[in-house]
Amino acid sequence: EIARADVVRLHAAMKDHPTTANRCLALLSKMFNLAEKCGYRPDGTNPTRHIDKYPERRIERFLSEVELARLGDVLDGAERAGEHPSVVAAIRLLIFTGCRRNEILTLKWEHVDFERGCLRLTDSKTGAPMVPLGAPAIELLSGLSRIEGNPYVLPGAVPGKHYVALEKAWRRLRGQARLDDVR
Repeated sequence: EIARADVVRLHAAMKDHPTTANRCLALLSKMFNLAEKCGYRPDGTNPTRHIDKYPERRIERFLSEVELARLGDVLDGAERAGEHPSVVAAIRLLIFTGCRRNEILTLKWEHVDFERGCLRLTDSKTGAPMVPLGAPAIELLSGLSRIEGNPYVLPGAVPGKHYVALEKAWRRLRGQARLDDVR
């Protein structure tokens, strides 16, 4: 019973958040395509068709040397204060490699090639990349402890699993570093 006008109203109601509105439209499009495929709607009745997406503004933000130093000081303090070692190591590896969060959180020791100085990721959003490692990343990885029975570089609280709760710690630490607009 949902018509294009219903979707247009929903999309328009979200215009102040164009990226979210566009993701919602994409999700609805997929849902209606599946509904057609399963026979719940007649073919060619997807109400999201011909609805233009909002232009999105790509945000590109790089840390200055001063900001990096401030974040480094906060990470050093967090380490001394007993922050979970995987939190500090994850943030540092993200900075050193430019990888995506889940590429680092799910990184296994078998993907770390110390001999060639790179990470050999098996799968990522952009394919299966080889990520070169600079000296700071190699030094950090070399200093991390391996846990028997856990293949992950950044072990979590559950035996055999990787660390998962980075977002809350990252928000707190970036707030301490006065970097509230940094992803």
